[in-house]
Amino acid sequence: MTERSPIIASLLEPIEAPASIGARREVVAVSDAAVESRIAYGDLAQRALERCAALRALDLREGDLVMLAYPASIDFVAMFMGCVLAGVLPCAMPMPGKRMVDTTNSVIDVACALYRPRAIFTTDDCVPPLEAIAAARGVRLIGHSQLAAAAASGARPVVSQRAPGDPHHVQLTSGSVSNPKAAVISHHNVWSNVDGIVTAMNAHADTARTVLWLPLYHDMGLITLLTATHHKSALMLMQPTSFIRNPLGWLKRMAAFEATITVAPTFALRYCLRRFNEARMRGVDLRSLRNFLIGAEHVDEDTLHEFVRTFAPYGFSGRALQPCYGMAESTLAVTMQQVTALAPADAERALPFVRADQRDGTIRLSMGTPITGMQAEVRDATGRTLGEREVGEIMIRGSSVMLGYLAPAREAGVAAPAVAAVRDDGWLATGDLGYVADGQFFILGRMKEILIIRGVNHFPEEIEAAVADHAAISKDGCAAIGVRDEAQGTEQLVLLIETAPENVTATARAELQALLQQHVGFAAADLRFVAPGALPRTTSGKLQRLKCRQLFLDGAFAEALPDSASEAPAA
Repeated sequence: MTERSPIIASLLEPIEAPASIGARREVVAVSDAAVESRIAYGDLAQRALERCAALRALDLREGDLVMLAYPASIDFVAMFMGCVLAGVLPCAMPMPGKRMVDTTNSVIDVACALYRPRAIFTTDDCVPPLEAIAAARGVRLIGHSQLAAAAASGARPVVSQRAPGDPHHVQLTSGSVSNPKAAVISHHNVWSNVDGIVTAMNAHADTARTVLWLPLYHDMGLITLLTATHHKSALMLMQPTSFIRNPLGWLKRMAAFEATITVAPTFALRYCLRRFNEARMRGVDLRSLRNFLIGAEHVDEDTLHEFVRTFAPYGFSGRALQPCYGMAESTLAVTMQQVTALAPADAERALPFVRADQRDGTIRLSMGTPITGMQAEVRDATGRTLGEREVGEIMIRGSSVMLGYLAPAREAGVAAPAVAAVRDDGWLATGDLGYVADGQFFILGRMKEILIIRGVNHFPEEIEAAVADHAAISKDGCAAIGVRDEAQGTEQLVLLIETAPENVTATARAELQALLQQHVGFAAADLRFVAPGALPRTTSGKLQRLKCRQLFLDGAFAEALPDSASEAPAA
């Protein structure tokens, strides 16, 4: 007899063994209007069973692919759980924007065109902006009212007998260097990755309290949610928009909730620093925070240093910082700094609680070691495993690696089988460059985004970091790209900078070029100011540098306000 997935039993545990869950272990959702909704895990499991029954009443069956376009809410959590209980494959999607009806290349539209889901579930408010897409793609659109009516129809829930190796959910990749792909994640993948994350954090369900604002359609947001809900630990969900409006509100929520765990990309720390206001931080106490996972993009030492200096007076301990590396294809985490293994840094200026290495005059922070169940190594183009501090492509293998990518569907509502993306020996090529030093993994950047200038590799994140603090640059609005100069036989640096027109001055241009000369060793051949929001990004906010490069070559980036200053000479 096929083994049943332990995730199914875990979802029903609050009903079958309620005494095992403490009173403080609940899910709290904070709306955009700052209204809190709370639900105990027992009630959440019951609501998930109701969603499971509703799916059956709506004629959805095991293996059907559905899209979930919800805000961060108890409804989303219950619906996602209900899908898993029913064996239906959920794929979390971004909420439709106000202009989605005019956007033919939206994420939902592309996903519906490629994978032809059986249905899109969303809030009643989001039904109108999604109607055109659903009709054009032949996808059922089901709002909350229709779902509630199905739940009240008297249909009985039929709980799936999914095995550990069966699909659990579908996760769209970030699409930082290509269009998003649909990674098929198994029950075993989720269980293993969640276990590895909890082990690396040395966290305990009865005391863990997580505050999360990341989008739930992004792997870092979704798996953080699943880590909390599968261990029945206290969880607070915030809206991503609330963080953008008021980043210090995130820290205040953590203090009030007595959070022990949170996660964020590096830009969130820089954003908090930019918006720091001493008066607004009055009374905030962050001493309870024990695990602050930093990932999803380049983690730089200067930002972590400044964050610790700024928020230490409010009880924040830098020892909570845990840089990590992962991707949707590995469910989430691949490597993490292990809480029990933190040691003094190797570099003089590095944070004393995060391992570091100095290479080519630059301090790099370790992304830790592989989590339980995962392997990682560095190989060259011939497949040879590289030695200490030799740079090559990161390869991964283990229990968290996806089943494969979902193939484009041939008919509506029927999820096509996963297309294998791993080699026969189980290894997956990540497309990321890095190296190993003293057993620790150091990530340098995406292979396809590297600039090769006069035979030397330059990573765009390092170039962007050199100018990131200049006042003319909008929040994280800078992209370094390489453009081939046939006359010189090498790539030239082009820096695209989002800024308001009033910041486009000869002085700003000269200062930015000087920063490049100082920190990188050469100036940009073209320093192009563009309007805020002009640079393409993924749904998780990552710059799409390859698309930036193509748009630049196509002449799509006009100056925000051309000035009369001449360019500084290029290297």
